[in-house]
Amino acid sequence: MFKSISLKLRFSTIVIELIVAALVILWIYTSISKFYDYENFKTQLGRSPFLDGMSGFIAITLPAGELLLALFLVFRKTRKLGLYLSFALMLLFTGYIYIMLYYSYDLPCSCGGVLAKMSWNDHLYFNAGYTLLSLIGIILLERKDY
Repeated sequence: MFKSISLKLRFSTIVIELIVAALVILWIYTSISKFYDYENFKTQLGRSPFLDGMSGFIAITLPAGELLLALFLVFRKTRKLGLYLSFALMLLFTGYIYIMLYYSYDLPCSCGGVLAKMSWNDHLYFNAGYTLLSLIGIILLERKDY
């Protein structure tokens, strides 16, 4: 019986660590990509019909927030908060892409790096996958009482 519980805990710990690693890589990569190509990122945000007046604010705070989010995930004391914030941000991004796909006449891409090369549909699935990963991480962490 104890062996079974120990094995389940180890498995969930490994899965949590893998999810956290994937999210940390995602947040650092996207943040650095946005900072690296800041002017283009800001311009593309300004082209969005839903973000027009907020593009300057978002262009600075989003990549900075993504880096902060990666830090939250790295440290055990803030990991739960990082997972919840990752879930919320990925849900927001997924919703934004869905709205852009189905309700916008123009589809400017403000994502950086490799993500900018994806189609909008691929990006929707990618984001939905990371949203689901974040949720799985939260569920496992809550069950484990990390």
